[in-house]
Amino acid sequence: ALGILSHFDLASHKVDSADSQHLQIEAMKLAFADTYRYVADPRFMELPPEQMLDPAYLASRAKLIDMNKAQDFKAGNPVKGGTIYLTAADENGMMISFIQSNFMGFGSGVVEPTYGISLQNRGHGFSTDLQGPNPANLVLPGKRPFQTIIPAFVTKTVSL
Repeated sequence: ALGILSHFDLASHKVDSADSQHLQIEAMKLAFADTYRYVADPRFMELPPEQMLDPAYLASRAKLIDMNKAQDFKAGNPVKGGTIYLTAADENGMMISFIQSNFMGFGSGVVEPTYGISLQNRGHGFSTDLQGPNPANLVLPGKRPFQTIIPAFVTKTVSL
């Protein structure tokens, strides 16, 4: 999105102006459209990251933005849901990372009967359809489909 925005004079617009927000929203929509279309296990990507970040490619994407209207760049279906991320660490270095992500409303639709916890379904973005719109994200042995949930910690800081 930032690469797409670099092809506009964003500073010429007031920070919270309609034009500034329009450019940022349209750039994000284009970036998400590319993410959902192309990002997968690097060994299977149709369009590699270097090409997606190439200034000429970003310029071609920027040209799709029309300042007079919002557009549908086919970034996927809007979904209802939410993600809770909790992380904690104590003075002894003990850490916990917890993600509960109920994608598409109530997650998987399965609720654990004793405690009433709705089970998540963030694997929804994976594909088992060989003829589907994004074969790069097929679930196959030894393959890493695109996923947005990353329960990770930074455990060491590095001075630059």
